[in-house]
Amino acid sequence: MKKILLTGSALALLLAASSCSKDTLDETPRSILVPGFLGTPEGIQAGLAGVYSGLRNATADQGGSIFISQGTDEFMRGFAATEGFEDYNAGQLNGTNGNIANTWSSYYRSINTANGVIQYASQAQGVSPAVVAQAEAEAKVLRAWYYFRLVRSFGDVPLTLSFVDQPTKDYTRAPIADVYSAIVADLNDALTKIANTAAQPGRVTRATALHMLAQVHLTRATSTAKQADDYAKAAQFAEELIRDAATKYGKGLEADPADVFREGNENGREILMNVQFNSDPTFTGISDNGAGGAGQNQTNYLFRGRYDLLPNVERSIIYGRPFGRLTSTPYLLESYILPSETTPRQWRTTDTRYSKWFTTLWLVNNTTFINGGRNFNPNRVVGDTAAWYAGRELTAAERARIAARPNGPYVVGTPSTYTTNFSPYINKFDDATRPATNTSSDRPLILMRLSETYLIAAEANMYLGDLTKARDFINVVRRRAAAPGRAAQMEITASQLNIDFILDERSRELAGEQLRWYDLVRTGKLVERVKKYVPALINSKPSPIPGVTDNYGSNAAANIQPYHVLRPIPRQEIDRTGGKITQNPGYPQ
Repeated sequence: MKKILLTGSALALLLAASSCSKDTLDETPRSILVPGFLGTPEGIQAGLAGVYSGLRNATADQGGSIFISQGTDEFMRGFAATEGFEDYNAGQLNGTNGNIANTWSSYYRSINTANGVIQYASQAQGVSPAVVAQAEAEAKVLRAWYYFRLVRSFGDVPLTLSFVDQPTKDYTRAPIADVYSAIVADLNDALTKIANTAAQPGRVTRATALHMLAQVHLTRATSTAKQADDYAKAAQFAEELIRDAATKYGKGLEADPADVFREGNENGREILMNVQFNSDPTFTGISDNGAGGAGQNQTNYLFRGRYDLLPNVERSIIYGRPFGRLTSTPYLLESYILPSETTPRQWRTTDTRYSKWFTTLWLVNNTTFINGGRNFNPNRVVGDTAAWYAGRELTAAERARIAARPNGPYVVGTPSTYTTNFSPYINKFDDATRPATNTSSDRPLILMRLSETYLIAAEANMYLGDLTKARDFINVVRRRAAAPGRAAQMEITASQLNIDFILDERSRELAGEQLRWYDLVRTGKLVERVKKYVPALINSKPSPIPGVTDNYGSNAAANIQPYHVLRPIPRQEIDRTGGKITQNPGYPQ
C-alpha cells in the first residue's frame, strides 16, 4: 500500500545536540529525545521512527537526490538552476554549498538519534528482550546506512557511536578505515538479531543488512581502507541473499521490469529497502506547489523535461511537474542498444528496460492550449499523438508519412534534436495519483532492490576470477529485461566481462536510483567517464519543435578534477570546531 507511514515519524527534527545543527554549539538541546525518554517503551519507538524519518530528507527531496545523481555519465545539467553538482562549478560546489551543509546535518541528526536508541533501549522497563534486540538491530542498519553515505561522500568523517545530549565542539575526522569498521560491525551485529521480514513496510530487515554488507565490502575493496577479503565477503553476502531470497525473505526478481516501479508495487518482492511517505503534510512536507518542508518526495519530477512546451500538451498530473534538474546523457539513452541491433529500427527492441522506464510519447490533452507550438497541427485531436522522441534519426519517407497523417503531424524528436528541455526522461518515480500537478509524491522511494544484489555478486566474482559465475549472475538480470523470445540475444559471454561492461549494465538497470556517482567514484571511473560521455554545453541547438532552439550538454567535462571524488566539507563544520574538522583537498580552505 502507498499510504503506510511509520508511527511517530513527525519527530524528524530530532536533536539540536548533533555536531551539525546551527544551534548545536551555543544552545541547549530542544528535543524530548533525551536519555530519560529514550529509555522508555515509547522512547524506543519514537527514536527509531525518527531515524527512519530522516531518510526522507537524505534521499527524496531535491537536495538529497541531486547530491548523488548529478555530475555523472548518466545525467547532465537540467534546465533549472542547481548548486554546481551537475557541472562541478567551483563557484557553487564548495564548503559554503547549502545543500551539502543540509545533507551533512541531516545525516548526523539521524545518526545521533540512532545512537540514542542503541544506547538506551535496553534500559526500558516492561519491554521484552526480543523487542529491544529488534530495535537495536534496525537502528544499527540505519546508522550504517548514514555512515556509508557519509564516508563515500566526504572520506574521513567524524565518527560518533554514542548519544550526544550536550553541546560540544570536540569533533575531528576519523580515518575512513575506522568508519568502515564501524559500518561493518553494525551490519554484522544486526544480522544476528534482526527479523527476516518487515513488521511494517519500510522497515529494514536481515535481507537489507545482507545487501548492504555486500555493497560495503565491494566499495571498501577499492578504497584506502581495503581488506584482503573484501571481494570474497561481497560475493559471500550477495550470494547468501540471492540463495535464500524466496525461502527466507519472501524476495525475488519481478518477472517484468515494468512491475518493479509499477505504482502501488513499491513494497514489492524485489524491494529490499525503501523510504515511506504518505499524503499528510504534517509528516512528509507535501504541498500543492511542491515547495513544502524538507524531506518531501520530489523524485517524481526531478527528471522531467519541458513536455509542457510541446504543441497542445498542457501540464497534467499524469505527465508530472517539469522540474528539470536532470537531463539524460546520450550515453544513457544509447546504452540500451545491443551490438546485434545493426539497423536503427532495431535499436532498443531487445532490451525492454528503455521502453518501460523512459517516457518518449506525449498525447494531445488540450487542443486550445497556448504555447509556442499551438499552430503546429491545425487538426489536433485530444488523445492523438502530440510528440514522439524516436531515439533514432527518421528517414525522409517516414517524416513524409507523419506529415501526411489525417489528424495532422506530430512533433518528432531525434538524437540530433534532443535538447535540455526536449529529450526522453526516466519515469521510474512517476506518481499519477497526486491530487494536483505540482504536488510532491507520496509514493515510497525505492533505495535497494534485489537486481542490484545480482550485479554486486557478478562484479565481486569477476574480481575474484570466477568469470563464469559472474556471467551467470548478470545474465539473470539481462534475461529478465529481454523482449519475448529474445532472452538468448540478451545473454553475454564471460569474455565480455570487464568493469566498463559492468558499469554499463548497472546503468541500464539502476539509472536514476542514487547509485551512479558512488559507483563511478569507487571504480575510479568518475573523471574518465564524465569527460568521455557528457557532451560539452551548446547554447543554441535545434530542438524537436521546428524553429525553436535550446541549449544542451554541460560544462562538467571541462570542469571536473580528480579531487571531485569527494564532496567539500561544509564550511560551518570547520568553523564550529575551530579547524579540528578540516577541508578536503582541492576545495578552498
